[in-house]
Amino acid sequence: MTVVTYEGAQFPVADGETVLDALLRAGQVVPYGCRAGVCHSCMMSADDAAPVRQAQAGLSDTQKALNYFLSCQCQPASPLEVKVVNAVGEKKLVEVLEKTALSDTVYRLRLAPGLSYRPGQYVNLSRDAKLSRSYSLASLPTDPWLEFHIRHYPDGAFSSWIANELNAGDTLELQGPLGHCIYAAEANQPLLLLGTGTGLAPLWGIAREALAQGHTAPITLVISGRSLDDCYYREELLALAAAHDNVTVTWVLQEGEAAVQVEVADIYQYCKERFPELNGYKIYLCGAKTFVNKLRKQCFFAGAAVRDISTDVFLQAGSL
Repeated sequence: MTVVTYEGAQFPVADGETVLDALLRAGQVVPYGCRAGVCHSCMMSADDAAPVRQAQAGLSDTQKALNYFLSCQCQPASPLEVKVVNAVGEKKLVEVLEKTALSDTVYRLRLAPGLSYRPGQYVNLSRDAKLSRSYSLASLPTDPWLEFHIRHYPDGAFSSWIANELNAGDTLELQGPLGHCIYAAEANQPLLLLGTGTGLAPLWGIAREALAQGHTAPITLVISGRSLDDCYYREELLALAAAHDNVTVTWVLQEGEAAVQVEVADIYQYCKERFPELNGYKIYLCGAKTFVNKLRKQCFFAGAAVRDISTDVFLQAGSL
């Protein structure tokens, strides 16, 4: 017999009993359907991957990387903490450690750590009950902070509050993590990371996590912008590429002059010519909806499998 922790309470799990049956026997209300591992209605996430590996049949690589499992198939032999996967997480107040302007319009916000997450996931940040926005994590769990890149829109209520009022030492509310745009690839699978604007934030975290996990295949980052003035973290990206032989970084701009690692071209035409065959690639697309949707279709027609295309779509300027 072992125990499963769910919503802060512990419940006994008998030998040969599934997590789902143990929770239902204890009177807990949890989603389920076929109880045969087919419908996936009972999917949960665990704090540890080892006890749930036998209950991950039929799940995607990303779901497995997030420790998702089918509770109707899981008979744990050791204690396990679980939660329903669509739960948005507990709300908590976090302190602002740093606010730094990375460009004329982009701020880096670093908050106190204390969140279990994967780089590339996102959280909801709130000023109060009426004003909340979602932002992707750019940090690694090993960093001594949670990092976000926030573009300031003059008419945006939340980003204007960040830019003009929020300071180090203040607090704001955080809820999460959410999302599935995370590193979940084989070490020998080439990675293509395409982003525009602050779509760099999740890509910065994903690329560094891949390297931290020993990724050996090429990691190609392509950042799109109007001009070099729109592109922040240039020194950091160049340093990352200089430190790792398998990392290349290219900026594709709408205007300006071509230079080393800088191309002036239409991003869609550039990708079509530079990456005509994407079979076997793991691809990450992060940024505006039109950018992500168009490149997702383009990558698919270039041979990328649907399961190998991960996306993080950002809201349009008027909503922020």
